[in-house]
Amino acid sequence: MKNIQSVKELRVEIAQKGNPVCKSPGVYCWWFKKDAALELLKVFPDLDINKLRSREIEGEEYLALYFGISKDMKQRAKWHICQHHITSSVRLGFLSTLRQTLSALLKTDMSKSENVVNKFMDENCYWEWGYTTTLLEAKEIEESELTQTEFCYPLNIQGNKTVSAQWLKLLKEMRKLYDK
Repeated sequence: MKNIQSVKELRVEIAQKGNPVCKSPGVYCWWFKKDAALELLKVFPDLDINKLRSREIEGEEYLALYFGISKDMKQRAKWHICQHHITSSVRLGFLSTLRQTLSALLKTDMSKSENVVNKFMDENCYWEWGYTTTLLEAKEIEESELTQTEFCYPLNIQGNKTVSAQWLKLLKEMRKLYDK
């Protein structure tokens, strides 16, 4: 992936209709400040934090917790970064999977967590993305990332073989608790 930007900067650009992300298929990764990531993940004591990808960004250590794809990266950036937590979106299951998970890990009901999630993302996250020629190519990259054994992506649910089934079950249970 060749592009990376703070979520706070992306949110401002998207709100001002200056979304730097292209309307193309691609892959993306969410990077979280290490301290914030470990705080989120403390509910899962069995997670081997040595299996989290790390990198330095702007002099701080960040951990990769989520990997995804989209047929339209511009739309996906807007959806993950700027989505509103309206009751109907939550009730109908249209709230971004990442936002659902963050709401649960931040222990806030999904329909009331928009400001909490936005603040957390703005203070702690970078979004990295890259484009692919086709959606199929993006799917192949995602499948490779979510089935390899070197690193894990603890916030992914669908197709994620990098964490245990027990972990995924606990994450789903947590999300149900805050699905209000």
